[in-house]
Amino acid sequence: MRFRSLLTNSNLLLRVVQSIDKLSKSAILKLTPDKLHIIVITDVDSGLQLWSDVSISALFTDYRIESAHSNEIYLEFSIDNLQRALKSAQGALQTTLKLTKKQQLPVLSLIIQNQSTTGRELVLTQDVPVRVLTPLQMESIREPMVPDGQVHIMMPPLNSVRSVAERMKTMGDRVAVAANKSGEVRIRVANDLVDITTHFKGLENLSYDSTQQQQQSVDREATSFYTAVVDMKNFLRFLQSYHVAPKNIVCCIIENHALVFYVYIGSTGYGSGSGLLTDNCGSLTYFVPVRQV
Repeated sequence: MRFRSLLTNSNLLLRVVQSIDKLSKSAILKLTPDKLHIIVITDVDSGLQLWSDVSISALFTDYRIESAHSNEIYLEFSIDNLQRALKSAQGALQTTLKLTKKQQLPVLSLIIQNQSTTGRELVLTQDVPVRVLTPLQMESIREPMVPDGQVHIMMPPLNSVRSVAERMKTMGDRVAVAANKSGEVRIRVANDLVDITTHFKGLENLSYDSTQQQQQSVDREATSFYTAVVDMKNFLRFLQSYHVAPKNIVCCIIENHALVFYVYIGSTGYGSGSGLLTDNCGSLTYFVPVRQV
């Protein structure tokens, strides 16, 4: 098992790791010949899962990976440790990332090269302890299978949603996110004393209806709202995705099941009526389970 590469975009990787910082203490790094994946599965009480991927070409050059399992490597790591190491690499002249062993224990090693004001070469090595996972262990870690959503809609600017959520978080443990097929999103929180709803209009709906969804479209008007109630903490955790400066975020509402947020990184665009374009460098997918009111 071997992995070594030049990390040419440490800032992007840092921003992805910062986005997951509030989710859990540890995560899984899956390295493949084409993509880098980061997976977070939170505790049972939260239920939130994050599945992300970034293209290798957006992060690395001189990328070399070898393993006996389709050239894939799976590593469990501390989010805080990797975040600290990546911060050290910001602005470096060159950063090499490799899987190695220190005192017979596996580590993900960042070799960071810089230059002093006098022109002397400075080399800093940051080692992130990891646990190597086997393909058998990864068999039980699967991306959630969810039913078709009733509505897919482009989210409002994330800063606007964050501002609303920060004011709402002291008012309740649950937040209701609702959307329709007329470009509207509502975010609502209520308790015994107050009931507050924020409205967003003029948003863009995505249409890739299945046969079942087409029937639902006949049964319900486009102005009818579909709603999912989730933990406020989980909603705030999703909002940490602002770190990656997403180009687009799609909200999928699956009533009585989940909210799914697709956060697109990089040069993602949205084509008129045809769905998301493919010229993006990665995405973060948040699966947020619904809660009973």
